[in-house]
Amino acid sequence: MEDEYLKGVWNSPDQEMEQFIERQDPAFEMDQLKKAKAKLKSLLFPKIVGIVLGFGWMSFMFLLLYLSFHHSPNSLGKFFFTGSIGLIFLSTGIAVFLYAKDIFTIQQIDHSGSVTLTQRKLAELNDSILKSVRISWLQLPFYTTFYLNEGLLSHGGPVFWIIQILATGTTMWLAIWLFRNINSNNTNNNWVRNFMSGYGFHSVIQAREFLNEIDTFSQYGENN
Repeated sequence: MEDEYLKGVWNSPDQEMEQFIERQDPAFEMDQLKKAKAKLKSLLFPKIVGIVLGFGWMSFMFLLLYLSFHHSPNSLGKFFFTGSIGLIFLSTGIAVFLYAKDIFTIQQIDHSGSVTLTQRKLAELNDSILKSVRISWLQLPFYTTFYLNEGLLSHGGPVFWIIQILATGTTMWLAIWLFRNINSNNTNNNWVRNFMSGYGFHSVIQAREFLNEIDTFSQYGENN
């Protein structure tokens, strides 16, 4: 109902609009700020789940690395295994750190009463989500290399080599392509928004739109 009322005011004569801005600007600002915070709170649970799952996955990989370093002889297979698992571990660790940082940023926004500070923190959250997704996808090719060993490389037939080259080459190309194209300059592209919607990016966009409406109303008031 409130949104319908605001739409009606927006389409009303200039004098009525001006009176509304003078009378309701502080209340409108706080209302938009609350809406933005509510959108961001929906990100907390997925972030917490991501951290828990990330720590679980990292613990499993740490165990694999420990067993490999201490209980397997030096070989080409050990090099591929520890190198691949180590890079997956590193990528996951960075993503978990960024998830924890996002939760801290959301909490800062929740305790903030300043629109300017909230806008700045939203920009930080926006960049952090982009970074975590880009870095997470960089680990993809290493899921196609951790099992390689001297036996496979020496005695693998044509079918093995075709599948291996296609799998590693395709995942490497995809990881690099996503890393280069998922950035703040491309967030207006539909494919980026659709791809990032599963990572909470849509909630951040909606929160920023609520705050942009405050600027729109303020600019209208200054121009009249």
